Amino acid sequence: MQRKACGIQIGRWSLPVLLVLALGCDGQPVGPTSCDGLSDKTLAISRADYTKCAGEILDSLEQLESSLHRFADGDAAAKDPARSASRKLAHMMSEAGFRADTFREVQGGAGRAVERWPDANMRQFNAEVINAAAQFNAVLVYPNQDNLQQGARLHAQARSSYSRFR
Repeated sequence: MQRKACGIQIGRWSLPVLLVLALGCDGQPVGPTSCDGLSDKTLAISRADYTKCAGEILDSLEQLESSLHRFADGDAAAKDPARSASRKLAHMMSEAGFRADTFREVQGGAGRAVERWPDANMRQFNAEVINAAAQFNAVLVYPNQDNLQQGARLHAQARSSYSRFR
């Protein structure tokens, strides 16, 4: 599904990606990850290239979800660990090229992202991570069980997608 905004076509994952990356970045260093540099790769990211990075992304989602459960249940001290996990997740998504993929879609359509991610399970994983992160970041802004449960469901789907390509 394509939308037009200011005369520019925007893919269906573009807005959630930009929201996640905007909310998750506050300038503090995250440290090296196995996702570093994947955004520079423009063609055919293989399973071997991505499996370790995807595992780290899942670990960050797990840390984020765990902290958010406590935060949504009223533990204000859990907000800082959740922010840290969100920041790390946004960094890894950026390093894996999720932001670059959004701009590629705007410039050349969804086919450009398929060139980078030829494996359908990896593309599905990425979409589920983007949506789970958006739901979890919504909980950081306004603690609620609805977004938390939607994020948890998408996180579980991402784990399932990961198991199909690792």
